[in-house]
Amino acid sequence: MKRTVFAVLFTFISILPAFSQNKIKPILSTCNFGSKTELWGSLGVGILNFQADVMYIYGKLYVTPLMPDSINHKIPTLTDAYLYPLFNQFKKNKGEIIPGYSGDIFLVLNISGQPVQVYKQLAIEMRPFTDMLSFELEGVKHPGKVRILIKDNNQLLQINSIKPSFLGLVGTLADVNKNMDSQKMPLIEVELNEITSWKGTGNIPFQDFLKLKELVAKVHAQNKKISIRNCPSNQMVADVILTSKVDFLNTPEGITVAGYMEVVK
Repeated sequence: MKRTVFAVLFTFISILPAFSQNKIKPILSTCNFGSKTELWGSLGVGILNFQADVMYIYGKLYVTPLMPDSINHKIPTLTDAYLYPLFNQFKKNKGEIIPGYSGDIFLVLNISGQPVQVYKQLAIEMRPFTDMLSFELEGVKHPGKVRILIKDNNQLLQINSIKPSFLGLVGTLADVNKNMDSQKMPLIEVELNEITSWKGTGNIPFQDFLKLKELVAKVHAQNKKISIRNCPSNQMVADVILTSKVDFLNTPEGITVAGYMEVVK
């Protein structure tokens, strides 16, 4: 039985790049994964960008927003659920997560307390995966396939003196007019209700759609990506994301929403 399960998993991983290469979806998955197979499954439907809650617990980084009730918890580590499966793809595909895909892949971390301790531990846990990551050391930039970002600027200020520097920042709508360096802030995240009162039912008001497209164009002119969060998971929203050229829809239902989306042109 174990041999059969392994064979099926191996076959799935082997065909993953060919299946995904031409089907990249504008989705940033915000669901905390519980195993490496969940990330591989998302890659299999064209989801390349991820968000995870991380917490420092007893010397390791775990994927959770809350302290577990028991020391015998089954919460996965960040390495097991995200870093290892991404690196597996990177090594297997000779330096690419998905063959032929040249864009950045984002891993956004929500740090649940102790940002300095989390960063120090992250630096330790990153060492086996440095070839895959974008970072800067002593003024020298190492361009990688995966960029690690955080959302809290105050946390970044607490840890930005620690080397190597491999964290970027997710900006907000208020940061669009600040025109911060895209190397430091490569992604802008906006709430849907900051743009429109549309709830995802029926057509989005035309003026709001134009407002969204103008915002997308402004962000893209700064060489940044834009993501929209707190959207309903339905076909109407997926169509708006695709036609407006928004880079990512943030959703915990990534695989479901991927089914609503056509191939990104």
